[in-house]
Amino acid sequence: MFSKQNCTDSIMILFFIKRIRFYILFSLLCSFHWGLAQQKLAAEIQMPAFSKTTVGEVFQLLKERQDVLFSFNGNILQMDSVIYPRAYRGNLYDYLDGILGKEYSFKELGKHIIVQYTPQRMSVDFEVQTPRKDKVVITGYIKNIRTNNPISNASIFDRSALLSTLTDKNGYFELDVKKKSNLIAVNVSKEMFRDTSVMVIFPIEAQIGDKKKREYGYFEGYEEDHGLYRSFFGRVFLSPAQQIQSMNLGGMFLYSPYQISMTPGLSSHGFIRSQIVNKFSLNIIGGATAGVSGVELGGVFNINQYNMQGFQVAGVFNTVGGNVGGVQLAGVGNRVFGTVKGVQIGGVLNKVDTVRGIQIAGVANTAKEATRTTQLAGVLNNSSGNVGIQIAGIANKAKKVRGFQLAGIVNIADSSDYPIGLLNLIKNGEKSLSLAIDENRYLGLQFRSGGRVLYSVLSVGAALVDDGPSKYAFEVGLGAVLLNTSKFALRTEITTRNHLTDKFKLLDNHQSSFRIIPAYKLTETLSIFVAPSFNYAERDEDTISGTGTRWKTWGRDRTRNTFYGGGIAGLMLKL
Repeated sequence: MFSKQNCTDSIMILFFIKRIRFYILFSLLCSFHWGLAQQKLAAEIQMPAFSKTTVGEVFQLLKERQDVLFSFNGNILQMDSVIYPRAYRGNLYDYLDGILGKEYSFKELGKHIIVQYTPQRMSVDFEVQTPRKDKVVITGYIKNIRTNNPISNASIFDRSALLSTLTDKNGYFELDVKKKSNLIAVNVSKEMFRDTSVMVIFPIEAQIGDKKKREYGYFEGYEEDHGLYRSFFGRVFLSPAQQIQSMNLGGMFLYSPYQISMTPGLSSHGFIRSQIVNKFSLNIIGGATAGVSGVELGGVFNINQYNMQGFQVAGVFNTVGGNVGGVQLAGVGNRVFGTVKGVQIGGVLNKVDTVRGIQIAGVANTAKEATRTTQLAGVLNNSSGNVGIQIAGIANKAKKVRGFQLAGIVNIADSSDYPIGLLNLIKNGEKSLSLAIDENRYLGLQFRSGGRVLYSVLSVGAALVDDGPSKYAFEVGLGAVLLNTSKFALRTEITTRNHLTDKFKLLDNHQSSFRIIPAYKLTETLSIFVAPSFNYAERDEDTISGTGTRWKTWGRDRTRNTFYGGGIAGLMLKL
């Protein structure tokens, strides 16, 4: 039998053993490259010697042989930088380390090898506290190894548990971890510093093999600043800490099934929300995430740092820093800093860098490039590059139109063969003035403007003889160029004419005409034309109406509605 004292000693020993087990942790406090243990960077390669080559040529050869894509900041690493690599056989990581130098580090995310300029190194000093059985708090300090100075605004995160924080000005951090696993990797990232990871082991009952690994991905071209953080929406709705987090973590993001937020600062994903891509995102007022691959609903606004794939709707606005594939709906407007492939519908405004699909706005659509795109707007469509089709209540503007433009007032383009509007200012299109007299002896000044095929006609005229109350006329119409050679041109036009009194009061009688206009070119800019026409004219207001509609070979009957033949002759000056 054991004595009472022996029993007490055994209990105390078991107690201390149990306490020691709770504080066991294994940490790797040296810096390492995330991609080193990955398949691509660890792959064996064989490269020839080069007497002289460039970084871009080497990357291209590696892309073809190893099926990898390189991503980097072009301001830090130039593709045309000259290097002199020797013949090599070994793993890809060591080869890149040899040709670029120790100041660069490499991460592997999928097919992407991310090259980062990281001349600085950091150290991590931490401890683990367990205030409750189901909670662990990791605290510590991050310092510059060379200077021993604290590093502020470094990102501390656990990508499995979707936890993240930033160090303060003293390099201090606290990270609350829910102990769902007995092993976590606390990652430390800071721009210009080589990444560091700390492995922490917790003695809890769990089966690691049954735990699914969280998916992660990489945004190609993240280093390209599309201006989201410098935009109005970024300055107002995104915190500087989110921008720092984005720079520290580069293009890495994590997937999550869903998130719910009240505002950008109150989210179910906490601080790491800016690096999460959600399949379903619900923002009661508004939210800011890495992206969406599914559905996002916002009571007021949605902000995505990178891409949106799927369906996005907001009561006021959607803003996406990367690309959009799918449908965007907003009560006021949509702003995309990358490319849209799909449909944008905004109550007021849609603005995007590049669009392939349809833009519909109550007021205006604007894009830098809109090839194979249809823009529909109540007031204005604007593309500083190419566009497919533009339809606007007031004006359309583009560089090159591959389809047609339809505007209530004006179309502007460098090249547009089929513009339809009162005024068409097409750089390589039709612009001419003509002076002509018609069968009713109205002398008219006509301005034609448009593309190489369709053009508009604007005309003002005056009666040369007594024509009752009508003294003046103005005319609008649409024309088409059927043939255009060095000496001859053939056009056809449909116009409508309105008459005015000597006091410029509008009369009710109208006239519509269809003309075939052959023109002989006297010089490169001056042409003469004689054009037959078929017309329909309403009777004058102050005449007694005759019965029926009259058909005449030449000239109208002022007392009846009349179908009649006519003609117009004059001179045309190309502008």
